[in-house]
Amino acid sequence: MNFRSKTMLKLREFLKRYYIILIIIAVALCIMFYVNRSFKKPQKEENVSKSNSISSPVIDTTKEVPTEYKEPINNLIKNFMEYCNNKEYESGYNLLSSDFKKRYISSLSKFKIYVDTVFKSKKIYNVQNYSNTNEIYVYSITIMDDILASGSTNGYNSIEDKFVITKENGEFKLALNGYCGSKEINVNSQDKYMEIRIVKKYIKYDKETYLIQFKNMTNNYIVLADNTEKNEIILKTSSGSKQCDMTNANLVILPNETVEKEITFDKYFDDGKEDENLILNAIRILPEYSGKEENATKEKKKAVKLYSLTIDLKQNKQ
Repeated sequence: MNFRSKTMLKLREFLKRYYIILIIIAVALCIMFYVNRSFKKPQKEENVSKSNSISSPVIDTTKEVPTEYKEPINNLIKNFMEYCNNKEYESGYNLLSSDFKKRYISSLSKFKIYVDTVFKSKKIYNVQNYSNTNEIYVYSITIMDDILASGSTNGYNSIEDKFVITKENGEFKLALNGYCGSKEINVNSQDKYMEIRIVKKYIKYDKETYLIQFKNMTNNYIVLADNTEKNEIILKTSSGSKQCDMTNANLVILPNETVEKEITFDKYFDDGKEDENLILNAIRILPEYSGKEENATKEKKKAVKLYSLTIDLKQNKQ
């Protein structure tokens, strides 16, 4: 018997003896292959609901921009971007709201600085309606480098902003940086130490700032906030309280001084919460004040008066 015949005979005997085991192994390998392939297979993308309309608000989809406003607002944003890209400063400046210009960009030369800073090269943009409350329309804007126009291969920078659209004398106007406007307050409070007049409130999408006039009627220092006490100034709303932004707190009224100060709180303009009280929680009438934290306790011990004052922000409401 030659070598080939011997080999075939041994192979046949091996298969006969172990064929059941071989079948089991083969089945197991097939199962392992199938399971492994299933894990590697890309998972089906979840069906996430996304708005296909730039006029559908992200925050509350029930408050969509009125149909007759959509085209004028879209054209306003488009024209503003084109004017800035083309360095048509005056045309772009004329699209801004009067209130925004008065607060932030009071002259054409200041607007020119904004344009030359943001629009150093041609820009493109993405826009999506974000929030609509009381005929104030907030749009989220992403301003990006136009790579096709510049020919750059070094990537691109982007700027996130919120454009706010309001009507002014029957025309739509635009504000930058989430500025939603201002509101006259004219609330007064007085005791024997000082007179306080809350003049107005400046409203941004995520912040509000009160402009307040203080008159010190004493020969002492009046310290309202300097980061040496807890909860020095509080804004009470219809559903809670907010502490003022103490990043650069230095609310000290000098002897016999009359001065205007701004106090800022983190608060969303569309949260539906009404401002009720401004609480000056840690008023210190001090004969001496150095402004040094290490002296605060010693100076406080010499205080003429330590007290808190709650101002009703709704006192002039009908």
